[in-house]
Amino acid sequence: MGHVRLGRLPATRKWKDVVKLLGGAEIEISSLAEAVERACDRSLADAVKDPAFVEALWLFLKIPQAARADNFAGELGKLGLEVPNDPTLTDVLVAIDGALEDVRLQKDKSLSDFGLIAKNAAISALRSLINDRSPSLWAPTQEDERTTLATFASTEHFGELTQRFFTKLLAGHLQYFLDRAIPEQIGPGGAIQSVADTRTLDETISQHCNETTVIMRAFAKDWLGKNRFHQNRDLSRLDATGFAAHAFTKIRSELSRRSGLLP
Repeated sequence: MGHVRLGRLPATRKWKDVVKLLGGAEIEISSLAEAVERACDRSLADAVKDPAFVEALWLFLKIPQAARADNFAGELGKLGLEVPNDPTLTDVLVAIDGALEDVRLQKDKSLSDFGLIAKNAAISALRSLINDRSPSLWAPTQEDERTTLATFASTEHFGELTQRFFTKLLAGHLQYFLDRAIPEQIGPGGAIQSVADTRTLDETISQHCNETTVIMRAFAKDWLGKNRFHQNRDLSRLDATGFAAHAFTKIRSELSRRSGLLP
């Protein structure tokens, strides 16, 4: 079975810009992120065609609605998610993992690294947001988890979920390429001289991605309101693909703006 990666390390001036930034005395994270995006722009442009990514985004549209139904497990089954009766959050996440992995394995008999990044981002975003919103004074029950999950069917909370997903997706995307250059910059004289420096860089990248994807909140809220409520549509995978294309355009523009390449 073939393995399709996001791309080889580019032996171009663009990638040298990334290495140069890593080799500097200080790392300007917005400039670094933009240099990485310039170096791997094709992979991000092609990402909207990745079936696992599209499936993850589509499930984000459908699962919260399923959580509102009387037969939660039955509605998840209609989405291709195999869960027991009265499923826990863990059951749902395991089902998502399995469904997205099936898509990765079945489509064109190839594996996409971006699809794997998208799968991990989807699971992490859903888990972290539900944990953030769950009761803190007692252990959340299955009903607490289902009720919290159902809140993301609203336009406001869907915007929050979408931002968390794209934050983790963008961070994983950037880190995929940065991991190839950072090892060469570790040690005396390099930009990364300790484990603490690596942790600081990871945290800064995460913060940068979170700030970049803030624009997703309003965009996702308006998009869902227009397409599902105003037009009363049952959103499809094709709708998810269209949403993703607009989302990536906004994110790439925001990355350029934050790096000073746009006003």
